[in-house]
Amino acid sequence: MQILPVAIEQDHPRFANTVMSLVAVCIGALAFIWPALLNGYPLVFSDTHVFIAQPAPGFFNWDKPFIYGPWMLLLHSWRSLWWVAAAQALLLSQLLWLTAACVARRALHRHLLTCFALGLVSTAPWFASFLMPDIFAGLAVLALFVLGFDRAISTWLKRWVVIVASLAIAVHLSHLIIAATCLCVVLLFRPRRFLLALVPLLIALVALVGTSYLAFGKFSVSPHGSVFMLARLSADGHTQPILDKYCASRTWHLCEWSERLPTDSDRFLWDGTGVVWSHPDGPIGLAPEASEIVRAVVTERPLQVLVSSVKNTVNQMSMIKLGDTLHSDYLDLTVEKVLREYFPDAEVQRFQSSLQAHNELLTKGLFGQFERYNLVMQGVVCLSLALSLYLLLTQPKFAGPLVVMLCVGFVANALATGALSKPHDRYQARVSWLLLLPPLMLIGRRPRK
Repeated sequence: MQILPVAIEQDHPRFANTVMSLVAVCIGALAFIWPALLNGYPLVFSDTHVFIAQPAPGFFNWDKPFIYGPWMLLLHSWRSLWWVAAAQALLLSQLLWLTAACVARRALHRHLLTCFALGLVSTAPWFASFLMPDIFAGLAVLALFVLGFDRAISTWLKRWVVIVASLAIAVHLSHLIIAATCLCVVLLFRPRRFLLALVPLLIALVALVGTSYLAFGKFSVSPHGSVFMLARLSADGHTQPILDKYCASRTWHLCEWSERLPTDSDRFLWDGTGVVWSHPDGPIGLAPEASEIVRAVVTERPLQVLVSSVKNTVNQMSMIKLGDTLHSDYLDLTVEKVLREYFPDAEVQRFQSSLQAHNELLTKGLFGQFERYNLVMQGVVCLSLALSLYLLLTQPKFAGPLVVMLCVGFVANALATGALSKPHDRYQARVSWLLLLPPLMLIGRRPRK
């Protein structure tokens, strides 16, 4: 697709490439912002309010890294959250552009085809428009692929991708596992680029440890992560045998809940009168005890824990569906509350006028056809996976790195969320669009020389 006059492209190829890249990224981003436009406001979740309030003086939370909220502040400046959704759409479009350039010649029409196909029949736009760290799970995979496999990337662009990858990994603890597994793919196919691809993970770890120390005075990636792991192990039935064995000689808070531990990890964590919040010091006070119990469970029941983890991972991989974050539950008590406190009245009114705020997004959005839309997306994912495997078998040298990287990222996401937290539709839906990329980017194209 011709962007500039031929004479300019011939005399100033670098300028022409820059212009083409900017045009491609900006137009492609439009495909990922339409759910927010449909809703009348960026999509939010009850937890979104935590990230909005994170940079506010005196605010702290015990369960989320202090990364995504400050990044949001750089964009919204307490004025409008639309800038955050726009930035996420642009980052997604740019990384798709760079990923495609790793395997074939840059082509504007092919990039736009990829973006608008993803925009129509994948979950990508719903998470690019969603003000939570979820979209960065997939962005981390793409950024690490670019660092590992693009031989022609410029120095400044390489530095930019390192920054984006570092942010993508640091915004959510599950992304550490995704990044670590993707680095194994880089080590397998392109060992000379491993150290470069490793840099974002190291930066993310430093950022997480540093913010944990500032917030809690502890040098730890996740000072209270053991509470989440304890909830998962308890739901899988592994904690009770440890309590039976040790409660006679221990003063654990959990012993008070022996024989009545919740079988749902979400209830374990968030029930206001349940296991975690009945502790005198809440989850922060429970964390040291949780670490001790988790260590005992993993040491004494390794095979049982492994079997449960595999089951939860497989279960998570099959859960690809939109809807569990598109309702209005608690948004008036969480998101609207922080908007009223920190943002102009006009922003509050924009949120209040959205379909989601009225709990109408699932019924009026897409004319109430979300179930059919989910079926279409699930079918496209299955077809794309089959085509990706075909490409891997027929053109292993050409398709191998991309197919393996994206499939590994998909499985690693299921492990990091399903096995270590709890299987949810949202968790796997956030990366399911990765599986569409090999067919969209590789079919009908020649390898980049």
